[in-house]
Amino acid sequence: MTTIPPGEWKRKAVHAGMGLFALLLRWLTWREAAALALFALLFNLLVMPRFGRGIYRQGSKRHDPGIVAYPATVLALVLVFRHELDVVAVVWAMMAFGDPAASIAGRLVGGPVLPWNPEKTWIGMLANWAAGTLAAVAVLGFYVGSLPGPQVVAILLAGAAVFAFLESVRAGIDDNLVAAIPTALAILTISQGLPRFSPWPGSWLAVPVSAAVNGAVAFATWRLGVVRRSGAIAGAIVGFAVLLAGGPARYGLLWTFFLLGTAATRLGYGRKREAGVAEGERGRRGAANVVANCAVPTAFLILGFPPLAYPGALAAALSDTAATEFGTLFGRRPFSPWTLRPLTVGAPGAVSAPGLLASVAGAAAMAAAAWALAVAPGSVAWAVAAGGIAGSLAESLLKDLGRRAGFTLDHDFANALNTFVGGVSAILLAGGSVSSS
Repeated sequence: MTTIPPGEWKRKAVHAGMGLFALLLRWLTWREAAALALFALLFNLLVMPRFGRGIYRQGSKRHDPGIVAYPATVLALVLVFRHELDVVAVVWAMMAFGDPAASIAGRLVGGPVLPWNPEKTWIGMLANWAAGTLAAVAVLGFYVGSLPGPQVVAILLAGAAVFAFLESVRAGIDDNLVAAIPTALAILTISQGLPRFSPWPGSWLAVPVSAAVNGAVAFATWRLGVVRRSGAIAGAIVGFAVLLAGGPARYGLLWTFFLLGTAATRLGYGRKREAGVAEGERGRRGAANVVANCAVPTAFLILGFPPLAYPGALAAALSDTAATEFGTLFGRRPFSPWTLRPLTVGAPGAVSAPGLLASVAGAAAMAAAAWALAVAPGSVAWAVAAGGIAGSLAESLLKDLGRRAGFTLDHDFANALNTFVGGVSAILLAGGSVSSS
């Protein structure tokens, strides 16, 4: 059995105790809540290093990433969801109590590790889910002045499951930064009712046809050596979900991304391999690649996000792929997107003129395909392209920041993050809402 040091117990107690401030949201306006969160962030940045290093994981450092990220995440939640402070309250409760429960249970009980993150356990993730749900129900009950009904509890149960899963993902940055805002978006969309999956209204053939088409495609692409076996299986699952939930047009857009992305990867593969910057397995994608690039747009589609979220996310995925592949092949003078200073080829977050042009071209190609397939109206196709570019740039900016600040963003998480930013950016740029379908 693993023991927990006294300093870590204090850290978890403080982490949970700060969640009690979520109860104040019953009386605060969003501006007052944002001001208090900003005060907490500045306090943790400027004052905590003077006396509070006893709860730091690394007392030799001036700042503890988790202690800074906590109020920053609350501030972001308040600003983004300022008109839904009840959602802020329940997600804050999940952060405050779910995260410590996962850490304590994972260390004290142990058990099998997660296949996608060997540093965390199934017991820890389940403890996060249970504690997060109970805390969210209690805080929401206090916020509204009465116990939530069964339907609301079910929504919070689903939201806590999303939070627990996202916290279990290997990201390279603080868990709260990864999980909070997507969980809030999921709770809002679920509370409005999941969409009805009917791309072919009244047709009982939709499920078997989707399964048969994607099964055949998966087998063919694997046997032809286009993808690895794991990639074929993951691609079949994603394709099935997209075809069933979105219909042939959105399925066609998924294929557009796959074909253009594969072409970009294969272009000049020999030269990239010699330079040590080529994708492994001769450019054949595996399950991790499929999940990293397609999980978020598929979730947007299934959860019923506004229509531009799906093409915007795929535009970001292709924009990033094109930037990486063309940048490593033709970029001779990579530089930092923050400082514009020169960097070595392949440095995290480095961009180049050819890579930026390819990024724009990739996003524009997906926007054009979305318009041609009637997935996005021509009047807002520009928002799909702009969202895609924003997602790709966001990944580069964060990776470069990590290189200079001493953290390493996980590659697959970074790809998923850029699709999330791309989808949400496309909605916002077109003047839509991220929480309505």
